[in-house]
Amino acid sequence: MKTVRFLYYHLKAILKHREPWILMATAVVLVFVFKDITFPSVDNTRVGVVTYDSYRADAVAEGLKSRSGVYQVTVYDDPYSLRRDVQKGELECGFIFDEEFDQKADRGRLNGSIEYVYSPYTTKGLVAKEALFASFLQNYSNDILAKNYSKMFGNQDESLKGEIMELLSDRNAYYIDSNDIFEVDFRQETDK
Repeated sequence: MKTVRFLYYHLKAILKHREPWILMATAVVLVFVFKDITFPSVDNTRVGVVTYDSYRADAVAEGLKSRSGVYQVTVYDDPYSLRRDVQKGELECGFIFDEEFDQKADRGRLNGSIEYVYSPYTTKGLVAKEALFASFLQNYSNDILAKNYSKMFGNQDESLKGEIMELLSDRNAYYIDSNDIFEVDFRQETDK
């Protein structure tokens, strides 16, 4: 009986203090806050892409699928599903192409045309971003060369344009398909 009375008075003394109630309330709040947070798996290599049926964006996504043996690329129809899956941790990251990506690419104005979606727990997202950029360059590097020919070579003889573009396209294809590293050797010619 003394033991029960001792426990009763001891419990009564503990319940009069605020600290246990504050600790218990904090624990309950933390459980409610963190119950829906999902930490992505370290082995997660899934990347989502929304292309809006753009033929250029589809080509970039296909290049990412075929060239990268690391990522599993999943094509989504709407950006909301992609964002939800990134938040849930089912995707490592995602890319949403602009609905007018083809027109922007034709004009050569691609700033802000691909949205990179990631969570604070994304660990491999920057590598996926670089792989997507490499896929884009592999698909459209010849277009970029042709559009910027006058910026690169100035007002040279137009009869050489076809020959120069063919040489640049051949070297471009060589560097894309080979394991060689691209190297630029700058030389300045001086008149003596």
